[in-house]
This record gives sequence, structure tokens and C-alpha cells, in this order.
Amino acid sequence: MWRQVFVATLGVAVVSLGGCVIAIGNGGDEHAQRRQIANDDAVRAEIDAAGKLFSDSDKTGVYKDIAERDGLCGQVQAYLVKESSRHIFSDGGKEEVMLTLINNPCFDATGKQAVIANLNQMFSDSRKRRILKALDEREKQIIKATESQPVIEPGSSAAP
Repeated sequence: MWRQVFVATLGVAVVSLGGCVIAIGNGGDEHAQRRQIANDDAVRAEIDAAGKLFSDSDKTGVYKDIAERDGLCGQVQAYLVKESSRHIFSDGGKEEVMLTLINNPCFDATGKQAVIANLNQMFSDSRKRRILKALDEREKQIIKATESQPVIEPGSSAAP
């Protein structure tokens, strides 16, 4: 009897919590987009699971691991910042997660907005200042990299 209840519950959980899109073959952009959506949902589920951990250091560690990943879209970055700010009690842990995300090459404007919006979740002004400084340094790096690339005028040839 208990086994049947367990199997039925497991089946319902798999069906209701599923969201995985399996794409086989080389179907182009549509399949890649579906895989990205499924991946984003999986990362959000990981973020939610990390929030349920008991220890602040464990939460911080998992959130930092996620923040280091390649290819995090802006919406997932914003969700990570929001949830880590809600679930980590220590300002030091919040700062570590935000700085890790800021240093990720895929960090974008949506992530930046989320970081700025969630600074008020921290009490320490010095930690807020370090995060703002990291955002400023990142912006300077982007500007410097953009300025060093050659500008090709419309109508001109790219070859010298």
C-alpha cells in the first residue's frame, strides 16, 4: 500500500515539476531557444533550492557557484541577486555573491539593475561601496574594450 502511494506521489511530482525540453538534432535557433528556457528554469530551481539550505555559508557557496556559470541570461542573474539577497543574512555573503556575478563575463545590464536595486538589502555602507566600485570598474573595462575596437564606417570596406 505504502509503495503504491509513494510511486503515485513520485509520478505526480515528476509530471508537475517537469519542465525539461528535450531537443534532438540540429534544428537551429528554435531548439536552442527551447534548451535555454529549460536551462533557465533549472537554474531558477537550483537558486530556490539553495535558499532552503540552513547555513548562510552553504547558501553563499551555492549561489557563488551559480554566479560563476557561463551563459547566465539577465533574467536569471536578476533572480539570483534577488533571492540571494533575501535568503543570505550576512552582508559578507551577499557581497561575495554580487561580486562574483559582476566579475562573470556574461554579466549584463539586467543583472546590473538587480544588483543596484538590491543594495538596500545590505546594512554595511563599505560593502555597498565595494559593489558600486566593482560595477564602475566593470563599466570602465567595457568602455576601454569598445574603444580599442576599430570602427568601420557604413559603406567602407573592412579590408585596408
